[in-house]
Amino acid sequence: MHFRVYKGKKINRFLCLFFILFAVIFLILAGVFALAKDPDKGYVFCILAIIAGGFSLLYGVFWFIYGRVERKSEKKLREILEGQNTTEDPNRLDYHEFILPKAALIKKAGKRAHDIVQWTGIAALGVFLIIGGIQVACGSLKSPVQLLYMLLFCMLIMVPGLLVHLNLYLKYNQSVPTRILLFPGKLVIDNMNLSAGEIQKISVSPGQIFNPNSTDVFREMLIQTDKSSTKYRIDYRTGTFSNEQPFWAEYEQFVAALAEWGKKNRVQVVVSYMA
Repeated sequence: MHFRVYKGKKINRFLCLFFILFAVIFLILAGVFALAKDPDKGYVFCILAIIAGGFSLLYGVFWFIYGRVERKSEKKLREILEGQNTTEDPNRLDYHEFILPKAALIKKAGKRAHDIVQWTGIAALGVFLIIGGIQVACGSLKSPVQLLYMLLFCMLIMVPGLLVHLNLYLKYNQSVPTRILLFPGKLVIDNMNLSAGEIQKISVSPGQIFNPNSTDVFREMLIQTDKSSTKYRIDYRTGTFSNEQPFWAEYEQFVAALAEWGKKNRVQVVVSYMA
């Protein structure tokens, strides 16, 4: 059997855990039927558990391999890119203010979600018309109720994808900042004030795509302190000037300024190049 192998640490981790879940479920069902003295069904679920476990092991191996590959690639990129930025400009100001076009970014995210809903609906309707047309042409349509069931089925298969994209839009809408200020010894994001001493680590997405196999949707910043962890989503990873996805033109300047601020204020700022 041919099956697609998805590259990247995150997608293989998801597939590994997904198949582990099904392997456990099938194994439990096999045990239940074995105790119920129904060995035939128990045998079937036991085979399914072995198959799911095999896929889990396979994707677990890929998870391990791509995890190592991405770590090595990220280390090499960090050495190269940080080596190019060792010199500091003495004339550069220690204060930076970044204003994000929050309303425009959210509007574009909403338009993207609307387009996905629209085209998913059109695709589902197209599938319904094709299957219904084939049934009518072959004379296998016995009752109009069949068409209703088929329409409901086509609508139901839309739901998981729509829920995923709705969740993405809501997460973005709730976490995009309006203003980011970098002061000597202090970081201000909207109404949140943090001194450099409070911050344990800042992780930020790179300004350009280094890992085309990443499943990440957003360019984002994660701030970790002793008491909390706060994630800000800036724009969409594949956004550009020309497409309709949320895109903040100053993002690369912001990452460079944040990295410099981290060095001067002794705060660990990690650019996640494989994100």
